Amino acid sequence: MSVDGGTPAGGAAGAPAEDGPAEAGPEGARARRAARGRVAGYARTLAGHLAAQRGAVTVLAALLLAEVALQATGPYLLRAFVDGALNREAQSALVALAVVYLLAALGGQAVAVLTQYLGARVAWRGANRMRARLVRHCLRLDLTYYHRHPPGELVDRMDGDVTRLANFLSRMSLVIAAQLLLVTVVLVALFTLDWRFGAVYVPFCALAVVLLATLLGRALPQLAEARQAGADLLGFLEERAGATEDIRGCGAGPHVTRELWRVLGRQYAAALRAARATVRWPAAVQALTQVSLALALSLGAWLHASGRISTGTVFAALSYVTLLRAPLMGITTQFGDLEEALVSLRRTDELLAEPAAVGDGGGAVPPRGPLGLEFDRVCFGYPASRTSPRAPSRRVLREVSFALPPGERLALVGPTGSGKSTLARLLFRFHDPDSGAVRLGGRDASAYGLAALRERVALVPQEVQLLHASLRDNLTFHDPAVTDDRLLAAVDRVGLTPWYRGLDHGLDTLVGDGGAGLSAGEAQLVALVRAFLRDPGLVVFDEISARLDPHTERLLRRATGRFLSGRTAVVVAHRLETLRATDRVLVLDHGRVREYGRWADLLADPASALHPMLRAGEVTL
Repeated sequence: MSVDGGTPAGGAAGAPAEDGPAEAGPEGARARRAARGRVAGYARTLAGHLAAQRGAVTVLAALLLAEVALQATGPYLLRAFVDGALNREAQSALVALAVVYLLAALGGQAVAVLTQYLGARVAWRGANRMRARLVRHCLRLDLTYYHRHPPGELVDRMDGDVTRLANFLSRMSLVIAAQLLLVTVVLVALFTLDWRFGAVYVPFCALAVVLLATLLGRALPQLAEARQAGADLLGFLEERAGATEDIRGCGAGPHVTRELWRVLGRQYAAALRAARATVRWPAAVQALTQVSLALALSLGAWLHASGRISTGTVFAALSYVTLLRAPLMGITTQFGDLEEALVSLRRTDELLAEPAAVGDGGGAVPPRGPLGLEFDRVCFGYPASRTSPRAPSRRVLREVSFALPPGERLALVGPTGSGKSTLARLLFRFHDPDSGAVRLGGRDASAYGLAALRERVALVPQEVQLLHASLRDNLTFHDPAVTDDRLLAAVDRVGLTPWYRGLDHGLDTLVGDGGAGLSAGEAQLVALVRAFLRDPGLVVFDEISARLDPHTERLLRRATGRFLSGRTAVVVAHRLETLRATDRVLVLDHGRVREYGRWADLLADPASALHPMLRAGEVTL
């Protein structure tokens, strides 16, 4: 998939250019067709991206053309000034030429500043647009994708890769075009000065283009390797930083440090290979520019000595050749960035091409009020390999069937690994079952749009994730439609008012990364307020009282009782008190329904599977 949503650019994810020439025969022909396909894909991506900012790009292109024209005017003015001074022309004419030259130079600087400003705006707008698209796509991916890729790697793709790619797509491509245009203008000007300058420099520039073209793309494999090594380092640091408490508690600091040095060693080796591969291009351009200047000096001296051109013409020719160095060096820099952009394009395309395992559904909206729940012969399994989503699945749920009427409360119990959390995830369509059906409100869950479904199904987890943001933003997830009055009413309903009154800045209080300043109980109450605000028809509780002190647990139980009035609930239960607050109990064992019935009936039946679980402590008193 291309960045603009059109035809895949492919290519970007295809095989990079090899160090040697293309093979002859069928293999070489296929390689050349693949290369042309990638170029066509890049062109379509570029066209689509530029079309999204047509007005700004048009102005930017006009500024670049003006900059080229002003640069090309300078040597002609210098030629006229030098020849006029040597021929003792009127001082007023020389002053006029000097003033025009000064105005052209100042105009060129002004245009350059405007070009930089507008180019930066275009690039950042493009970057933000692509980041938003990548975030939307990642939010549609199933949870197994995040098990295979650490957050640090995704951050590198959404930030580093997108910044490089957007800069190229939005501005760098136009700069390269302007530099190529400047080369053409310089060659025409050299022909105009004297045809012999043109006759020498046209083949010279053609040879330079051929030479540079053979180097383009040679460093892509090494750059891709270096980029991935950097992403791996970010992923390593992010995971270890999140596990700091466990690492210290287990005395694993030295082991983590040794592993860090191994990761850094791999990154250094990859970066060194990339640096060696990329140095060939600038070295070649530096050599070409030195040769071009030597040619201009030699040819100018010979023509001037033979009386064929004036001193001003020699001066102008040297100025143009010196000016020719600027676009060659600029193109060198831009093509170095182009190689980086191609790697970024490949990596972003790979991310965008990652299929969403869960479709957006049929667009239906769940009914209002409590939602009935039904599992009909549901089977589900995770990929056996974290790195290979196509690997055979590891079956977690096997032929699970039960029905929960609207407004009732279901307790999920069973040993660790029995499938309780997986069953809860299917309710949100974090995954779809491999077979069977999950029905909500009398319809298959896959018939609902994802946003509509998740608006009507709420999760109150045991481990509450809090943002480094204000209390208001933590409660609303930055939704401006939720008013402060509505927030305070929800806070009051869950019993947070006394705690809220003790905050110095009210809803503007900074909660902090990871919930700094909140106890486990307060974090659970914040999660309950989030659920209150959505007014769901089905609520999933993941044993939210497991980490609470008795006082906070009683407070939470009262708030939960008020909240669940008129709603359906599924509770992952580990405590007897939790079971007593439910209507039905579902006992899972190795992914199968071992027992299902009303809580009071199962408790009264000595043959129930619930009794040995109570005795064994799998459901604690």
